[in-house]
Amino acid sequence: MRTIRELQERVNALEQQQKAAAAQQATSTPPLAVAPLPPTERATFIPAQTLKDNETAAVRVDNATIDPELKGFFRIPGTDTIMKFGGYAKLDFIYDTKPMGTYDYFITSALPTSGSDRQRGTQFTAHAKQTRLNMDIRRDTEVGKARMFVEGDFFGDASWAYNSGSYQMRLRHAYGQLGNIAAGYGFSAFMDNDALPDTLDFEGPGSAPYLLTAGARYTWKINKAFSLGVAAERPNAEVTTGDSGYGRSTMPDLVAIGRYETDAGHLQTSALLRRLAYRSGGSRDNAWGYGLNMAGTYTTFGKDYLAGGAVWGKGISRYVSDISGLGLDAVAKANGQLDTLTAYGGYFAYTHYWNPKLRSTGVLNYLGMDRSNALGGGAFKNSQYYSLNVIWNPWGSLNVGAEVLYGRLKTLDGRTANDTRVQFSLQYDFVR
Repeated sequence: MRTIRELQERVNALEQQQKAAAAQQATSTPPLAVAPLPPTERATFIPAQTLKDNETAAVRVDNATIDPELKGFFRIPGTDTIMKFGGYAKLDFIYDTKPMGTYDYFITSALPTSGSDRQRGTQFTAHAKQTRLNMDIRRDTEVGKARMFVEGDFFGDASWAYNSGSYQMRLRHAYGQLGNIAAGYGFSAFMDNDALPDTLDFEGPGSAPYLLTAGARYTWKINKAFSLGVAAERPNAEVTTGDSGYGRSTMPDLVAIGRYETDAGHLQTSALLRRLAYRSGGSRDNAWGYGLNMAGTYTTFGKDYLAGGAVWGKGISRYVSDISGLGLDAVAKANGQLDTLTAYGGYFAYTHYWNPKLRSTGVLNYLGMDRSNALGGGAFKNSQYYSLNVIWNPWGSLNVGAEVLYGRLKTLDGRTANDTRVQFSLQYDFVR
């Protein structure tokens, strides 16, 4: 009996020791789920949050975050890496009073200027293609802050998907950044996504540079407010040859960026240099393309702010929202010479907060191109884009909005077309 009693006492003692050790470990080491997130750099300039949330995807100096609270981030257990799943679900109801070449977004260059019914007939559509999903991963390393960002939406182009009422997912961003070196697929360095206005329409003002492309960039932080950057991006010469010829690129597109940021706003100037070429039968030629883009924002009263930009260049249509993909970088003339085409334009937007839950944005936009005798009479000459919306945030992550848009197109031979669109949108953000 004595032996049994001694064994029982030893077992009890061991159990007490184990309980004490577990309690000490629980008080000294917090669970991974509630462990503090690693410190992160706060951006000098915090852009206004728009419905499209393009500001989240931007490459920023020192990998700084525009959300100092790191809302939605969590630590991956057993690591110093944090991540967040984000995005939103969005449904658009769209009504056009006249024919429009693009029903899912408002591209003024797609307005039909020929055909017996070019100014007759209405169109209604509804889609959820703006819905997007993203993943943001961050960590500190020995050589600087690291980030990987991946995002997709459902604007993938597939005729079978459209006809069946289904959608195809499309890659929007897939890049990594270590310190101030970024590489992968995402926004072109020539554009300024922080200056894009808060519209329900997916396209936005036609003169704003907008391009998703592969590239690499490096940024120098001069001081807290000023930075310089250089980038090399995938080229794609959009050349009109008039036959079976095709455009060629002989070097990467090069971009230089200067950016100034304050708490009240920012100003960015970007310069673009391209080498365009074409080949058609026995004819070939090449030419330089170059352009400038200046854009920015400025806070006026309370949360109200101005946003705007101006663009000019020769051989830069690939980078300009309304005319990208139309073969208007350059045109091959009858004598075989490659003629780069000049594009110019600008937009102005103002966002007013009626109260913390209700805001409106108005946009004015103009885009033009110089005439080239080598282009046909139906080619793009100029376009105008106007929009006015109201966006209501009734609670949490739900946003409801209505927008009226007007677009007008003029071609080189003097033909015109216009459309008025009414759009109603419902959007729910996963993390906001």
